[in-house]
Amino acid sequence: DPNTKRPCSTSCWRFAFRFHQEESKDSGGFMIQVEEEAGLGDGQKIETEMAKEAKLKVFRTYTDWHYVEGEHMAKISKAVKEWYDGDCANMDLENVFIGDVNR
Repeated sequence: DPNTKRPCSTSCWRFAFRFHQEESKDSGGFMIQVEEEAGLGDGQKIETEMAKEAKLKVFRTYTDWHYVEGEHMAKISKAVKEWYDGDCANMDLENVFIGDVNR
């Protein structure tokens, strides 16, 4: 939108995504990226590069499960809490496994 400088329904997805990445970074936030069994899609690879350029922390989840429920999110919550407890110093992409290590 030319008046608000915010993305609108006709904005390019990259512009809109980057806008929200910047908002997240500016508010002390981060990005969670879900990697499917088949790997990252082309758009996700672009989003990762955009996050790197924006200096936005990325937590990437991956799993060996076909379905992940809310109760399985404790590992990502723990990783985010540890990052905040560490004063958000580590800006490297962090892979977080959500699954069954015994499979």
